Amino acid sequence: MIGAMQQQLGFITYIQRMLVEGDFSATYKFALLHAIADVCVEQPLLSEQSELVIELPAIADKLITLYWHHAMPFSSEHTGESALLKQNTGAQSKVISVLFECQQNNIRNFRQLKQSPFYKPTFSAAMATLKTGPLWRLQILAKQEECFLYPHTNSTQFITLNAGIASCFRRFYDLVVYLAKNAWLQKIQSIKHNQALIGPQSQLQEFLFGVDRNALTKAKPILVELQSNTCFYCQKPMKNDVEVDHFIPFSRYSNDLGHNFVATHRACNNNKRDFLAAQQHRERWQDQNLVTHSQHLTNELSDYFNCDSDKSLSVSDWAYQVAQANSAKLWLGNNSFEEARPKANIFNFPTAKQTEPNQVTDAKVSLKSIDDALKLPYFPNIKIACGHFKTGDSSDVEYLDAPYGAGKLDPEVYFLARASGDSMNGGKNPIHDDDLLLLELITPDKAGSLRGQIVAIERDDIGGDGQYLLRKINKLPNGQYELIAQNSDYEVMIADESMRTFARFKQVVVE
Repeated sequence: MIGAMQQQLGFITYIQRMLVEGDFSATYKFALLHAIADVCVEQPLLSEQSELVIELPAIADKLITLYWHHAMPFSSEHTGESALLKQNTGAQSKVISVLFECQQNNIRNFRQLKQSPFYKPTFSAAMATLKTGPLWRLQILAKQEECFLYPHTNSTQFITLNAGIASCFRRFYDLVVYLAKNAWLQKIQSIKHNQALIGPQSQLQEFLFGVDRNALTKAKPILVELQSNTCFYCQKPMKNDVEVDHFIPFSRYSNDLGHNFVATHRACNNNKRDFLAAQQHRERWQDQNLVTHSQHLTNELSDYFNCDSDKSLSVSDWAYQVAQANSAKLWLGNNSFEEARPKANIFNFPTAKQTEPNQVTDAKVSLKSIDDALKLPYFPNIKIACGHFKTGDSSDVEYLDAPYGAGKLDPEVYFLARASGDSMNGGKNPIHDDDLLLLELITPDKAGSLRGQIVAIERDDIGGDGQYLLRKINKLPNGQYELIAQNSDYEVMIADESMRTFARFKQVVVE
């Protein structure tokens, strides 16, 4: 705990030093800092001390999104590129120029851009700018390299955040984005070309970083119909006072996600302001936007917003984890609040310690041995069934090296066991028979949301022995839970009171 606190203090100090001691001749470094913070929020972590690999194309796409509004004419008194704000003291940024060309060809959002022939040159410009400029200069402080965030490997494919850094970005996301935007704003204001466009008074911050109000109007009728013209929060009929609210406030996560909107009374929206909503609202939002109407929202809003329900769930989990860590107040309604507390939304759990509730299933980790490697318990007699419930026990425990590249893992929380069967052998990341699985024990007080995650489920057989099963969980509108196989040959099961979630699947271990 002390080590984590020291790293967090070091992180804040480093970000402050970076903005003071760094050489910022352009705004790219501010955009890069913002982009890295966004990616850390959108990708779950194995543990607080995990490293995080971020592929450069993901950062390049973030830069395109962040600069999109900046490529719009600021001044109505000028025409063409002369009406654009500059991002540096020299020639106009290449990224701004190509984005301006896209907008002149009636491309109105990032999704349209990705589907057009303009995306390839735009992406190439963003990647070239990223690799030749801010990526390897961001951590030069007072003319010296200080690679606190990630090593300077000059890789053309990815960066790897040092152990614990992604967790710091998640913990202090609000602060990092605020500092990056404030420094970005000051840089824009300091450029002589821009001063003639801005004038003595302007809405510069709203122009650069504000909400696209025109796009929000597209979401309003869809949400009103979806909610049967009732306010999401107070559940009373709406008349002519309908507003679209960011469920996770825009001030906390300044990206528009299509699944993050709800229709509300103006009074409810104004009363909620920038608070996170209470758990009862959160559960209803998950049921409405991420389960029942997830595909409908994607179909209707993907022309205007990034519609990724998994990303919306990850962002909401992050926001509420931060609120819990800070004992923040959650908005119930009409100026009433409750304290943020960990809350499970699944059936019975066994007692065990656990860390942050995150799951990563799109990568495998290696069991490569290293000197003095941490040992994790391995239970050869526990078979995590990929088929039907299978009996096992925790006798004859062995210890194997912790997976290489998975970060620091608590052996009181994480363990290894074998998969048995082929019910999860399907989808994007199949789990095969006899795969070695990295699993995390979970408890009701810190389990968080398990919707959409793969978990090991335990029940007792007639003789009292434990039986185990691996399935993806989905909550139905009627409150029941589906246990879904990734192999379509297996039918969906409905959970009953005899079942307990035992562990969360993290990754397949490559041996």
